[in-house]
Amino acid sequence: MIRYSKHSWSASGIALALALGTAGCGDGAANSTGTNQTPPMGAQAIDAWLAAGTYKSWHCETAVHEARSPSPHGFNRICSNDLVANNVAGTAAWPKGAAAVKELLASASDPTPVGYAVYLKTAADSAAGANWYWYEKVPLTSAAPHDANGVVADGMGSDGTPKSICVGCHVAAGADAAHTPSVGGRDQVYTAVN
Repeated sequence: MIRYSKHSWSASGIALALALGTAGCGDGAANSTGTNQTPPMGAQAIDAWLAAGTYKSWHCETAVHEARSPSPHGFNRICSNDLVANNVAGTAAWPKGAAAVKELLASASDPTPVGYAVYLKTAADSAAGANWYWYEKVPLTSAAPHDANGVVADGMGSDGTPKSICVGCHVAAGADAAHTPSVGGRDQVYTAVN
């Protein structure tokens, strides 16, 4: 495993992502401005939305922590929107509009994120992850495959790195005890904060 700011990627995962090139990175999904409960899609719009801190009014973990298995995201803190938080006790697929932001940090005491991972369910049917929008941005020094802006994934889970990296991992959420690190883990969501 290669470590970067406490993030890890398997050699096969990096090879697959590099073989796919940067398809899905930085090309962005359709731009929107987002709302208080819904992140926009597309790198430029989501970067501005994240910088505004809109998601910080969501249901957020109280402290930064090391990644929970099987996550490669190192030190992080997760914030879930109301659609996730209000449906944690359920067992059905998450509703359209379910979203979360994972702040990526260099250490447990670092007050400022060095990157972000974001997901948004765009349709009632997950379509095995294809109907989720995925965005991840890491430091330029990261060993994770990324474009010149640090973007690992930016697009729907049907193609490119959103499919190979994001959906490739998140498809197992809730599959068994090892892939359910918190109550409510299912349907592409490992950790649901309420």
